[in-house]
Amino acid sequence: MEGKSRKLFPGANTANGSFNFFDNIITKNINRIFCLKGGPGVGKSSLMKKIANEFLEKGYDIELHYCPSDPSSLDAVLIKELGVVLLDGTAPHIVDPKDPGAIDEIVNLGDYWNLENLEKNKVEIVECGKDISSSFRRAYKYLKSAEPIYYDIEEKYKDCMDFGQVNLLTEHFIYDLFKNASSTGIYQKERHLFGTAITPVGHVDYADSILSGVSKIYHLSGNIGTGKTTFLKRVCDKAIKKGMEVEVYHYPLIKDKLETIIIKDLDIGITTSKLFEGRNTIDLDKYLDQYKLAKYEEEINFDKKVFNELINYGISNLKKAKAKHDVIEAHYAPNMRFDEIETLRKEIVNRILKYEK
Repeated sequence: MEGKSRKLFPGANTANGSFNFFDNIITKNINRIFCLKGGPGVGKSSLMKKIANEFLEKGYDIELHYCPSDPSSLDAVLIKELGVVLLDGTAPHIVDPKDPGAIDEIVNLGDYWNLENLEKNKVEIVECGKDISSSFRRAYKYLKSAEPIYYDIEEKYKDCMDFGQVNLLTEHFIYDLFKNASSTGIYQKERHLFGTAITPVGHVDYADSILSGVSKIYHLSGNIGTGKTTFLKRVCDKAIKKGMEVEVYHYPLIKDKLETIIIKDLDIGITTSKLFEGRNTIDLDKYLDQYKLAKYEEEINFDKKVFNELINYGISNLKKAKAKHDVIEAHYAPNMRFDEIETLRKEIVNRILKYEK
């Protein structure tokens, strides 16, 4: 029987640049971390995809951690049952072994390239690298500019909210959710990741994938500033105090904001993703003073327009960076000894199989 896969993001393009939760890809029962090194186009993502597919066919559940700057490419693969991670250890998420040999090891795909041919194209490769850096800097400036607009929208909605009623709703929800749940007496650190990303192809939402195995899902609905993150944090904190296993998924633009939580012990998820609209809805907008909100309508509409434009300008620059990245890949790919990398893949697979019980 083929295993199941989950799609998610370990990192994000945020208002403060590139950020990642790579330490949260696997948090316990680690057997082996393969840290892949090498330039663009050397086959890191392809190697991970082939190994992931092989273990899916063997019946193992796999987590596919995609790159927010190229959602067709993998940043990491987790085979949780075997305690094995393969990850891209190159910029912008440079990863080096913490326990070299014992747990972590570097797999350098740069050992398999034709150096002489690459040197012939060094001028274009270097120039493309500069263009990529420039496009990312420009993208992050636009995303950073969107942040205060977000907070301006938040401020206006907050001013119109009856948070006393929201607190009452939250208390009742938490009571109903945990009333039959016993505390485990075990402290389990929550796991932080991203379920959505701002990418060169726009906003990508994997909430349907990360929640695919969850029995009951609540849709938390409400505008910016209506208290969604506070609601999620309070539910999350209660679960952690109960000793439960919790996954927390952050908003990519402003990582302190939350979009989704999963409480494994209760087999429930709560998400703000529009993919789950109309499903066990918790609507915070109903606590808005509509009369008071009306006076902000023009400003809010203007802010939302500017906010979306800034995000789109950020995305257009991520797209430019991706196009230049593709040019560099086109130089590396023909100069790789992929037959030798295939031999390496088989060796890695055999080594991973040693962790089977």
